[in-house]
Parts: sequence; C-alpha cells; structure tokens
Amino acid sequence: MYPTELAALFASGRQAALAVTGAGAQAIQWLLGVGGASQFVLDARVPYAARALQQYVGFVPQKYVSPSTAQAMAAAAYAQALATQPQAAPALGLGSTASIATNYAKRGEHQVVLALHSAAEVTTYQLVLAKGQRERAGEEALVSMLILNALLQASQQPPLPLDLLPGEQVHTAQQAASQPLDALMAGQARSVLCYPPAAYVQDVPYSGAILSGSFNPIHEGHLLLGQTAQRKLGLPFAFELSLENVEKPSLSRATVEARLSQARLLGQRVLLSRAPLFRDKAALYPHSVFVVGFDTARRLVDPKYTANDAAAMHAAFDFIRAQGCSFLVAGRKVGEAFYTLADLPIPAGLEDLFAGLSADEFRLDLSSTQIRDQQSQAQA
Repeated sequence: MYPTELAALFASGRQAALAVTGAGAQAIQWLLGVGGASQFVLDARVPYAARALQQYVGFVPQKYVSPSTAQAMAAAAYAQALATQPQAAPALGLGSTASIATNYAKRGEHQVVLALHSAAEVTTYQLVLAKGQRERAGEEALVSMLILNALLQASQQPPLPLDLLPGEQVHTAQQAASQPLDALMAGQARSVLCYPPAAYVQDVPYSGAILSGSFNPIHEGHLLLGQTAQRKLGLPFAFELSLENVEKPSLSRATVEARLSQARLLGQRVLLSRAPLFRDKAALYPHSVFVVGFDTARRLVDPKYTANDAAAMHAAFDFIRAQGCSFLVAGRKVGEAFYTLADLPIPAGLEDLFAGLSADEFRLDLSSTQIRDQQSQAQA
C-alpha cells in the first residue's frame, strides 16, 4: 500500500526507529511490506502491554495516552536509532500511543498522541477521534496513516490526505529537541529524563531504582551495580546526575553533554536534576530506592554531615520515608577488608530505610577515582 510514497520515504536518506502501542501497528506492516524498507527502518517495536511500555520508556506513565508518554517513547526510539544506525544518516525516532475501539465500550476518548523526534526538534501530533463513528479497523487505519504522515513530513515528503470526520482535527506542537535540557539549565525544569546521548523528556513521573553519581567516567562497576539493583528490586532503573553538588561547583552544559555522550551510557537512562541532597531527590522521585555505596551510606548516618545536628539528620530521613523512598547499600573494599551494610551501625529508628547487597550479590573493587588516576598515568 502507498508504494510511491513509501519509495520516496525510503529514498529520503533518513533512518528511523519506531515504537507504537494501543494502535498503529498497521503502519509498521505498511513500511515492512514494501521492498527497500531496510533503507529507512532501523527498529520497530510494539510494547503493547502496560509492563512492556514501562520497560521501554523506563518509568510508569501517569497517563498512557498523553503527550509526555508519546514524547518519552519517541526519545527512547531516537536513542535506539542513534545506537543502531549503520551509517551517518539523519535519525528519526517515533513514538505513538493510542486508545481506540475494542470489544467493550470505553468511557474515555478514542485518541492518538504521537511524537516525532529528530536531531533538531520534537513534533507532537494529537487527534481525538469521533467516538462510535468507525469500527476498530477504521480507527487503526487512521492512526497508522497519521504515523505514516509524520514520517513523511519529517523526511520532507508531502503527507497523504487523512479521512477525517467533521469536528476531527490534528493538533500539532513543536519544540526544540534540546528544550528540556535548556529548561533544566535555566532552572525552569525540575528533572529531565535523558536517553543518551541526546534525547530528553522533561518532568516525567519517575519512580524506581536510582544510582546517583558524577560518572566521571561511567565504568563497569556502575553498570553492574545498576543491573544488580534492578534484578534484586524488580524496579525500573536509571542513573542520576545532579547539576548541583554540595561540595563541588555546578556542572556546565558542556560537562553534562560530555558525560552523557560516554559510550557506556548508550542504552541506559539518566535522570538529570538540580537536587544535590537525597532529601531533594526524594521529593523529585517519590517511591524510589536510592542505590548507594558503603561510603555514602556511612556519611548519611553520621550527624557530622548535618553540622552535628542529629535532629536535623532524623528530620531529613523522616522526609525521605514520607516520600516512600529508601536505600540499597552496596559494599566497598577499604584497605584489605570488604565492608557491607552489616558493618555499618544504623541509628535507631532508621533501620527500615536501609537494605544491603551482600558481597556475593555484588562486589567489584573499582572506582572512578582509580580509573581517572590510571588515565592520568597513561597520559603522562
């Protein structure tokens, strides 16, 4: 179907990754049903179940059919396109989420929201369908046509006419691809979810396992600890990089972009914030588990880090608990000994906030400081 338009799309010099849920799989069928699709399609997925979509975007959406969910899907698809792109062609990432007619009457609207992510901008399309005016097949075809049109327009090709009913209208909105990071740098956003190296979504409702750090550089230990925490907790996992730090200067945009461009971060998810303290992080990411090392855990329960004010320390932990957050502690080698949570005296009343990883579950005697020292010696 649409061989002329698809041939023009395939010859556009662009390549795309797609993710659709709820409706729109027919668009993938159209794309793959014509010879030459490999020139354009890099990856096509249908994370249909709620759990599958959560795994794809890395968080639990507050609303599954919404601009923020479509933009997150498009950002994840764009990152996938960059990671798998076999040649230096302009990459596109498309995410589409929809609710259409099914075998029972839905109380909500029948609608589709899709986003198209390119290097320069993110375009969001939203269409509310006239309820009860089409069979499921007709709504599926319309959603798929809108997906195809978004790809055609992003590839500088004319769109196909849509068979819209009276009162139906496609609403579009555009923003710069860098807008979420721009807003965070300017203090106008609280948190940004990044799909490295350069796909951003602003203020998503993230809850899960979080490993905070400077990641200078990211190393095998970070990745293995993240995998271990995700496996143990059964939660989504993300790294977190705060632009502001208690004892260090704020990170510049160039530094943030350099950290995100590290090859080891491809395929990962990184939360960007301006939250240097775990109390601040808990406010941003409620119902999350913060994955920390032994040294960090030791500082957290030492009143000297709250100006020897034990009451202030307990108040901070009370707030963290109220947000539904807690800590998972990984061990660390100190001298010839390996210390775990079992070796750390936790103040009374705080025991419920800490769980530990045993040495059998996770042990890797490696640190970013050691790697930087090795790199400096190699360059000397």
